[in-house]
Amino acid sequence: MSPTNSPRFASPAARGLAKVWRLSLAMLLGIIVSAASRPVRGQAVNATLLGTVTDSSGAAVAGAKITITEVKTGIVHSATTNDSGNYEVPDLPPGLYEVVAEKQGFKKEVHKDIEVLVNTDTRVNLVLEIGTEQETVVVTAEIPMLQTDRADVGAKLESKQVTDLPLGNNRNFQNLVNLVPGATRAHRVHSEFFNAQDSLSTEVNGQVRLFNNLQIEGVDDNERTGLLQIYIPPAEAIQTVDVSTSNYTAEFGRAGGAVTNVILKSGTNDFHGAAYEFNRISALAAVPFFQNTSVTPKASTTYNYYGGNLGGRILRNKLFFFGDILRIDDSRGKFDSLSLPTDAFRGGNLQSVAPAGCVANNVGCTIFDPYQTTDATHSTLVLDASGNPIPVAPASRTPFPNNIIPASRITQLAQKILALVPHTNVPG
Repeated sequence: MSPTNSPRFASPAARGLAKVWRLSLAMLLGIIVSAASRPVRGQAVNATLLGTVTDSSGAAVAGAKITITEVKTGIVHSATTNDSGNYEVPDLPPGLYEVVAEKQGFKKEVHKDIEVLVNTDTRVNLVLEIGTEQETVVVTAEIPMLQTDRADVGAKLESKQVTDLPLGNNRNFQNLVNLVPGATRAHRVHSEFFNAQDSLSTEVNGQVRLFNNLQIEGVDDNERTGLLQIYIPPAEAIQTVDVSTSNYTAEFGRAGGAVTNVILKSGTNDFHGAAYEFNRISALAAVPFFQNTSVTPKASTTYNYYGGNLGGRILRNKLFFFGDILRIDDSRGKFDSLSLPTDAFRGGNLQSVAPAGCVANNVGCTIFDPYQTTDATHSTLVLDASGNPIPVAPASRTPFPNNIIPASRITQLAQKILALVPHTNVPG
């Protein structure tokens, strides 16, 4: 007999698992294809590019095709003018754009180097001349000095300002809010425990800092009390800091003060990146003015602020990446001049405590036994070993001879605490 293969049967559970696996794989492939075919954006505050297309006589040109291309990524956006010749393309990421207008019977109009900033309406009006579509008119755009399509007031701090201007400790971009009209000096608030990220606060147009709104790419970045910023990105990863101080649009209605929105850098068709380090060590630091290095060595200090970022393309004109890393090593020594108990003081000899010219047994000159005294405002000063009040006997207070407390009267607890206090290393 020839061998035969017996049929294999899968259990219902196995068939169900395989079905779920195939469905999950199909959904994953769908997401990848969608992401590769159009730009992926989160909840970001972007920009709008709008304008009017007319002919040389000033008449509106309806039905003109508008093509908007982001120069660095090659991503294309399209629109068509309405009956009034107007077009509008919202939700554009900030960047450099090229705008092209085409209509049969007219020359192609190309406007290059259009800078679109975050949270703005950028107007680009185009004038089409009579001719063929094979003819092209190229215009190098000029940025208008005034915003004519919006009424909000504020300032924008670009990447070069953020990285080149002094930022203070930990290179916090919030120091630059000082440049915004109406803003007070940025200052640190709260304790190290509550504000470990070194968030800074400012007041704008007389409003308290509680009314400010902090965002990253349009996403809320406020600590739950509304007083601090949760995440402070490295300065080298920031593209734009947009600060709106008044008359902002309804999407920012939560705020009564300033709205600060941080836009991060993103990937482009070209690979780009940076590496940086800010270093401070004791070998290169000056000696504090009051420190005597012959007695105390210079405090050891190591402060390293370093990192880098890298951006580029995964699929040209389709999918991009950008990432950054930052590390801070902070071990800063500090010199302090403090008054510490002398060795005699530790042993109970308080002769040096009494100021010059003191008369024995006078208040302020003599150390009395606390078990036989009281102050003027309390019925008793101390308790005995059993916890009972010591009788008041102000007239028969017993001084310690020569202001020296016997060693037997210094408790073990006091001795242990004194052992933790450093000894003096400088005379006087």
